[in-house]
Amino acid sequence: MSSHKIALEQDVVVTQLKGNIYLVAADGSQKQLAEGDILPRDAVLITPEGASFNGGNQTFTLSPTNEQQAEDETSQAPLLAQNQDVATGTPDEISALQQAILGGADPTQAFEAAAAGGAPAAGGGNIGGVAGASGNGGFVTIDRTGDATIAAAGFDTANQTDAGVIGDAVAGEDDPFDLVPPVITVSAPDNTNDTTPTITGTTDATPGSTVTLVVTDANGNQQTLTATVQPDGTYSTDVISPLPEGGYDVTASVTDSAGNTGTATDDGSVDSTAPSITVDAPDNTNDTTPTITGTTDATPGSTVTLVVTDANGNQQTLTATVQPDGTYSTDVTSPLPDGDYDVTASVTDPAGNTGTATDDGSVDVTAPTLAITLDANITDDDVINAAEAGQQIPVSGTVTGEFKAG
Repeated sequence: MSSHKIALEQDVVVTQLKGNIYLVAADGSQKQLAEGDILPRDAVLITPEGASFNGGNQTFTLSPTNEQQAEDETSQAPLLAQNQDVATGTPDEISALQQAILGGADPTQAFEAAAAGGAPAAGGGNIGGVAGASGNGGFVTIDRTGDATIAAAGFDTANQTDAGVIGDAVAGEDDPFDLVPPVITVSAPDNTNDTTPTITGTTDATPGSTVTLVVTDANGNQQTLTATVQPDGTYSTDVISPLPEGGYDVTASVTDSAGNTGTATDDGSVDSTAPSITVDAPDNTNDTTPTITGTTDATPGSTVTLVVTDANGNQQTLTATVQPDGTYSTDVTSPLPDGDYDVTASVTDPAGNTGTATDDGSVDVTAPTLAITLDANITDDDVINAAEAGQQIPVSGTVTGEFKAG
């Protein structure tokens, strides 16, 4: 099916339509042409075969572009459309008519059937199949569609007036009409703590084409971005204005050279809030591998990382798993020396946000040293005899060293 562009100086009404011709609208839709339709300026037509129509005082003939026709470089309508003058005839016949008129003869007498032998025309020419006439022979019919002067003798003496060129027909490519939009995909990062995420995607549109992306955030605010299609069919661009927490939508579109637009959508989310976490380091314990415990609102199954620094500055790293109830626990691996120690706990959510907490404890594995001194004169002779043993005798003294009151 061939496409043809008709460049008209004004709108024309279609008459005497022959064949199937379709008018292509700006949106790519097609409408079969019918007599009485008005052709707009710069109309685009397609036809599966040679077809013609009259428009104004002109005839337009449309032919498939793959036909072998001689191209006239001076013609404004090569191959596809010919603005045909409606007054037609061979040069010899026209000359003979003119000579007959100048000689005062009735030119209508020249139109005799070929079988009758024809009649000589003024000026020596012959019309109607007689020797010396044009090679066509027979009758020549001239349609009067322009201005003319009617002679008193009852026949027209004025030549056909050219109605003027209303429009030119321009040949188009003999290619299939493209109604297929380009394919495009878009990927919006989900559950990210990046408030200006990178939007990526692919398309089969021509490299160098522009992809337009409309981003709508959780508050309904929109921003429009653009990206350029790379030679490998990918594209990417960063969101310009930081997105608030919550979901967001992205619509990507790209238009090909035929005017077809492909679109794709995706949604993502922004999470910039770190999970909460607590940690408890046992204090004043004689357990050199104490159990570290804590709680968090991170997703169950998340990993808590604990860094333990002992009294000598040595560190060890432990891990624990968040339980369904939000708790976690783990034992210190390497025994701690006497003294204070610190614990830092951290957990990271799927969006990449990290929550931390710290606590300190102490280890004491040294037994206390005590000294007890009794006061003198508990009894008169500092000896409790048998008689005094059955009595209540107050005993007092002093305790020194590490002890706890009570």
